[in-house]
Amino acid sequence: RSASSRRATARALAVRERMAAVDRRHGCSLLRFTLLAQALAVVRSVSLRRGQSFLANVDYQLELKNILGIQYHGTFGAGDQELPVIYDTGSFEIVLLSKLCGDICVKGKTVYDANLSSSFVASEDVMRITYESGSATSKKGFDSVSIGGKDSPYTVKKMPLWQVVEHQIPVWNRAKFSGIIGLGHPKYMPEGFRHPPANGTVPEQLLLPAMGIDMFSICLERGLLKPGWMAMGPKVQALAKHPGFTSVPVVGEVHWGLRMSEVEAEGLNVSNPCPTGCGAIVDSGTSFIAVPPSAKPLTDAIEKKLKMDCSNLHELPVLRIQLDGAVVELPPMAYIIKISGYCHTAFMEMDSMSQFGPVWILGMPFLRYHYTVFDRKNMQIHFARSTPACEPILDTAGVGGNSSFAAVGQGLFSRRVFAPEDYEPMEADRNEELPAARLEDLRLLTTTSVAAAATPRPLGALPRVRGARARAL
Repeated sequence: RSASSRRATARALAVRERMAAVDRRHGCSLLRFTLLAQALAVVRSVSLRRGQSFLANVDYQLELKNILGIQYHGTFGAGDQELPVIYDTGSFEIVLLSKLCGDICVKGKTVYDANLSSSFVASEDVMRITYESGSATSKKGFDSVSIGGKDSPYTVKKMPLWQVVEHQIPVWNRAKFSGIIGLGHPKYMPEGFRHPPANGTVPEQLLLPAMGIDMFSICLERGLLKPGWMAMGPKVQALAKHPGFTSVPVVGEVHWGLRMSEVEAEGLNVSNPCPTGCGAIVDSGTSFIAVPPSAKPLTDAIEKKLKMDCSNLHELPVLRIQLDGAVVELPPMAYIIKISGYCHTAFMEMDSMSQFGPVWILGMPFLRYHYTVFDRKNMQIHFARSTPACEPILDTAGVGGNSSFAAVGQGLFSRRVFAPEDYEPMEADRNEELPAARLEDLRLLTTTSVAAAATPRPLGALPRVRGARARAL
């Protein structure tokens, strides 16, 4: 250990001795508490300098900037740089656009430059990383990283990261984010996704376990260009235990995957797209809701009913999705997006099978209506309905009141009353920034990691992917 670390440890031991002396002489619990806090502060300081993760109980909240309602960027520290990134529950690695990539990668963007980092360690490993939206060839390195800016309490040293050398993700050429930060729940990279460790060495930990983060939340505000929020620490842990939240078991060994058994829309004469069950991935990096081919009758019925001038959203149904014993509800604002004055559905088709059935991806539309806590320790996802400002609604009045979920036993159509604004479209722009012709490209942004490439297709615009791909949740 360094001399500074030895001195800090000695200070912590001295504080502990003073606490013991206080107990022996006075039994003063208040003074003991104060001294304990001092000791914890010293240990936290030492842990940060060593790159350890003693910070799992520090409250921290990170703002996610809204880009046209289809991308949310937060700050990420890498070495001595701060980059705008997508915090992505659908993937695993730290993947950063870098100076190693060509002009099309770096033009107009802030990208990672290993030469600007005093803590970078090089590696010769190269890997192709595949997302639903495309793939990226990347070169491995190690650096100090932080969730949030360089002054964030959530920092770890010598974390593996991947510098993009080239990519085939079309939307990334126009997007404003410079990296994808995987927030998958496994401790190590899952089989089928990882680069083979050299000489049989143990693979490196992923970001969440490396930082000691067992629980974090993501919620997106509703409204034109309103931000989202990622939070962690004791407040989030306490919220997840509140009876206003419903807890659903994570059954995915790889992803934040849940069992889905039923999807219905009142007033539409379509069959359940999950008659024998489906799998659902809750993914903060996917712009829309990805649905399997079995859901096409449902989405076609909604598209047929929708008027493009947005005048009849009050006639559209509330979607009710049954997730392992809980029913979540999504009103039209969750699945209708208004771009350049015209309304479109926020669905895209993805033909992929899991051990639980056809795969759905519950992306950003879901997170706008649910304060969602991802719990690695207990392998659960905790949900509560959220206000437009991303406050969890914690009243437990039951179905028909303000409870987070409808109980299955009380009927799938036990209607909750939504506000008038929930029957308005989610606006991506005000006609200034985004031509309507770009909608089809924007539908392709989904950062869920896959072991083999496949591109989700916009419903009604491009041919669907033929042949279901098997994948583990």
